[in-house]
Amino acid sequence: MTAIYRRHLLLILTFCLAPLTTVHASECQQYEPVDTTLSGTLTRQVFPGPPSFEDVVTGDEPQVGFYLSLSEPLCMNGNDHEGDVSVEDNETLVQLVLQTSDYDKLRPYLDQPVVLKGSLFGAVSGYHHTQVLMQKVQLISGMPAAPVDCDLLSHNDGRQEETYTPPLQGKIIGGNAWVYQAPQSTCTDKRRTIKAGTLVSVTSVASGGWVRADVADDNGPAQTVWLDQAQVLLGLGDVEEE
Repeated sequence: MTAIYRRHLLLILTFCLAPLTTVHASECQQYEPVDTTLSGTLTRQVFPGPPSFEDVVTGDEPQVGFYLSLSEPLCMNGNDHEGDVSVEDNETLVQLVLQTSDYDKLRPYLDQPVVLKGSLFGAVSGYHHTQVLMQKVQLISGMPAAPVDCDLLSHNDGRQEETYTPPLQGKIIGGNAWVYQAPQSTCTDKRRTIKAGTLVSVTSVASGGWVRADVADDNGPAQTVWLDQAQVLLGLGDVEEE
């Protein structure tokens, strides 16, 4: 094999392999300030907050937020301030850093496939519950969820639900809590509330940040209602059954 032939062969291999390298690199996202577009399912999830950031059932504050559940593991190219994230890390959840108005805009798209645009940064505190977070979030595309039958949902919600016997004692936090007919944000007439500090008996915790609880009524037997888990602090002990 002549030197010229070897040189030509090397050039051919270089051109053939270069596109493959570029495609592989393009699969990885960049950290801020670069804007990134991600697709997945918009979800509402609960993670433990202070004081221990370990378990909401044992007394940690429930931190409820919106997250993007990715269809494929995330890959991130590190920089001087952020580390690499490999596909092998199997990171498929991205916490969304939102303002109140952002929650209002995105809420109709919960549990639906969406495309979001924003800048990504790495977790730096206990309040960051995923390895990578997205800020300055914009909705690029998505279809709002269909209206729900709250009465049907309250009896057969189809959500993953963990029950407790005896019930767990909880307390309403963060101001007065709206009462919901079913575990869905639209299933309330916003007429009935439970005062902050009221003790409730939590019989189950459902996915998406909802709890089913028995609430004492001065005028009769306790009523079973749904509450936003963000406003129910658990870890006060079991409720004594009579």
